[in-house]
Amino acid sequence: MADVESLTVRACTSDDLGTVLALARADEERINGCPSRLVDGDVRDWWQTVDLAANSWLLTSPETQAAVGTAWLDLPARNLGVTFPIATRPELMPVLIDLVERRAVEAGVERLQTVVLVPDPPAEQLLAGLGYEDIRRFFEMAIEFADAPPPASLPDGFTLDVATPEDGRAFHAATDEAFQDHWEHHSRPFDEWWQTRTSDPEFDIAWWFMVRSGDEIVATIRNVPARNGGVYVATLGVRRNWRGLGLAKALLRHTFVRSYEAGFRRVTLGVDASSPTGATALYRSVGMTTELESAVWEKRLGQQ
Repeated sequence: MADVESLTVRACTSDDLGTVLALARADEERINGCPSRLVDGDVRDWWQTVDLAANSWLLTSPETQAAVGTAWLDLPARNLGVTFPIATRPELMPVLIDLVERRAVEAGVERLQTVVLVPDPPAEQLLAGLGYEDIRRFFEMAIEFADAPPPASLPDGFTLDVATPEDGRAFHAATDEAFQDHWEHHSRPFDEWWQTRTSDPEFDIAWWFMVRSGDEIVATIRNVPARNGGVYVATLGVRRNWRGLGLAKALLRHTFVRSYEAGFRRVTLGVDASSPTGATALYRSVGMTTELESAVWEKRLGQQ
């Protein structure tokens, strides 16, 4: 361990999940002025491809042992790194960003992206001063049901089924193809992806639904039950040749119905505000509204 600005810095471990969750919840509540709905599963999602031992940092006070900041570096592709710095005091943000940038340079990263909630003028001013540019926005959207939602409907020739473990490889292939148009998507080998999914404490394949045309999977939705006070839509995608037929809407509506029947009155998801597939408009058309907004800021390392 080493001291940074009179604080102690060390790598995060899985035992720090609750500590990092508390920091993230406090940060969200500070910016939005309402109770955070973040849960353990959100942190596990953030960390699912992060080498915590090499690419994470936790700042603590030597006197109180209280955590005051954290950051981690995800390396989905060699030329890109993504970090989520969180600090209890504004003056700690440059410390965290410097730690991440140094590690990113060592790893050969050319572009570094950092994600922050908006609006957060101090963070935005800091990032601009450090050479970052605001390049993308994402929304967290939700719907709450007062009454039973309407049933899903499909065009002729399609069927909607619940996935089974035997569908895993085909489900992964269909989802990966659908996400080729997603901004900064990086494909993962099936074995790695499946291990991540099945080792997650929230894994429940009974909440994975798919649309078939004959024997071929053409659209998928992977849901996580009991997340953020309801059901969380982790992924929703339709393969290119089957878009425009209402398949994504059918999978969403089926999720709404299934959620309501299971006693969940709330469904949430995250979406790229500039999605080329028109996802944001689709979600609004079924009654979902924006609750949170985040910004991706990017810097090309080596440039000032």
